Amino acid sequence: MDFAGDFPVPEGLSYYSFQKAGIAYSLNRGNTLIGDEPGLGKTIQAIGIINAKPDIKNVLIICPASIKINWKRELEKWLVRKTSVEIANASDDAFPDADIVIINYDILEKYKESIRIKIYDLLICDEVHYCKSPKAVRTKAVKEISRIAKKRIFLTGTP
Repeated sequence: MDFAGDFPVPEGLSYYSFQKAGIAYSLNRGNTLIGDEPGLGKTIQAIGIINAKPDIKNVLIICPASIKINWKRELEKWLVRKTSVEIANASDDAFPDADIVIINYDILEKYKESIRIKIYDLLICDEVHYCKSPKAVRTKAVKEISRIAKKRIFLTGTP
């Protein structure tokens, strides 16, 4: 199946055909697990979903702390519309007020009240295998947050 030209992409960039297939697959689903091998562009697919749906305005991205800056860099490179992107840090007094907020699993508990007051059009959980234990605090926090999101994308290279 060829999806050439179907999804908005910044000038000079393009999606691979399997990334287009992943974007297309997830567009009409409330929940999607993208379990591609590491290095195949799961982040790009998730951003492609944002690009393909202009009604996605509020996004919460949960990922390991070590890749928050990479997420911000990729969003700035791949988004096709002007969107504010901020990173939540443990040392911050307040939760960021932005269209897209990137937060790591380990500080979800600190900001759970701030996160709960907003309805997210999209929740992206990267490296979601971090939530494999149902009794873990981070797993419970992600489960609770996922209830206030209209759409959920889960990414892992370790399904």
